Amino acid sequence: MGCVASAPEGTINHGYSGRGEQDPFLSSQKANDLIEQQLMMNYKKDRNQIKLLLLGTGESGKSTVLKQLQVLHHGGFSHQERMQYTQVIWVDAIQSMKILIVQARRLGIELQCDDPIKHPELFKHKKIVLASKALDMIDANKAGGSDFINEYVLKYSERSEKKRMTNSTGKIQSYIESDGDDDLSNGAKTDSEDEKQNNSAYMSSRIGGSTMDQESYQQQRTILARSIKYLWENDIGIQQCFTRSNEFQLEGSAEYYFENIMNFSRIDYQATDMDILKGRVKTSGITETNFQINDREFKVLDAGGQRSERRKWIHCFEGITCVLFVVAVSEYDQNLFEDEKVNRMHESLLLFDKLCNSQWFANTPFIIFFNKIDKFQDKIGRSPIRKHFPEYKGATNDVDQGLKYFESLFASINRSNRPIYMHRTCATDTKSMKFILNAVTDLIIQQNLKKSGLF
Repeated sequence: MGCVASAPEGTINHGYSGRGEQDPFLSSQKANDLIEQQLMMNYKKDRNQIKLLLLGTGESGKSTVLKQLQVLHHGGFSHQERMQYTQVIWVDAIQSMKILIVQARRLGIELQCDDPIKHPELFKHKKIVLASKALDMIDANKAGGSDFINEYVLKYSERSEKKRMTNSTGKIQSYIESDGDDDLSNGAKTDSEDEKQNNSAYMSSRIGGSTMDQESYQQQRTILARSIKYLWENDIGIQQCFTRSNEFQLEGSAEYYFENIMNFSRIDYQATDMDILKGRVKTSGITETNFQINDREFKVLDAGGQRSERRKWIHCFEGITCVLFVVAVSEYDQNLFEDEKVNRMHESLLLFDKLCNSQWFANTPFIIFFNKIDKFQDKIGRSPIRKHFPEYKGATNDVDQGLKYFESLFASINRSNRPIYMHRTCATDTKSMKFILNAVTDLIIQQNLKKSGLF
């Protein structure tokens, strides 16, 4: 008695066995069935995947939230990432001290290091700092190569700063939709492009790092680090200028850099988790990071928050499970890096308005992280909210009232009646972020189950 061979497990018999292999209809039908099977597999995979979108203005702390997810669910940071941040932080520390010296003079703050008679030691250390060239003190390849150099030149160039002031619109813009009068939409050259072109020769000469021997190189870095540390700890004018850093552009973690400067000066030093959380490498474009949390696949999209980056966002709006919107609540008294006449909180409010009430997110829950509450607490007493938001009626020194005020501003923007969840965060605090992120991921999973009709 003959036997009929069974189809391999996992395959579907569509009744092709009685037809010739050369039958064009059969070939076409097989191809269609394979496509349908692949589409069904992709559909099932997409249903099980939770897709999060990290949004917010530049320097709000989006990438720091992503870093915490990496620490908690992705095995932390690679050796390459640690080496990159070591280089970047060292450069930012050098430049941050230079900025404090220059800005103190602009603000009319008396610096002890400017007086060689009364304070010769401070004067000596100031000269060392101002004479240093940050890009000569790193391995540019480890820092990010030409991309890093481009960003460095744009970030710290005095010429770039003057352009940002001169070309400032003084207007808040969301840049979600392309505006007709937008410089980028009408083909005008951006500051970034201009800076890159004018500095191309300089950039290429910096790639490759220092050529001096290791011992001399380390000695040079140590001397510079000691000078930065000495100025930070002993010049009253530097400290006074730091308390007014909301009036100019300064790295948000400058204090941390100065306090740990001797570590960053070591050529064999590798950045710790905290160093990376405190450090900043500008997000350009959209990065995708995948996590496995509670047997579910999470895809987190982190999009650059500066104006020039926001027009790229629309490409990743589809199929989003939840939007994580990050607000740097401590920056209520600061202006944008890219437009130095526009308040950062005003820009954040307008951006949230555009997103929250957009058709793209009609059925998408929002979670707002009111970030940098530690810095908010530190500055609220010396920088009154009412100075920048006259309608604020709360007590000057009351942190809770201040936070509730900004929470109410964002809540009032929601005209779509979609659910909005709010959390107060310090993205660099791993312990508190672990608790918050665990609560958030549980909430997101529940929301996803409800959406799928399974909860």
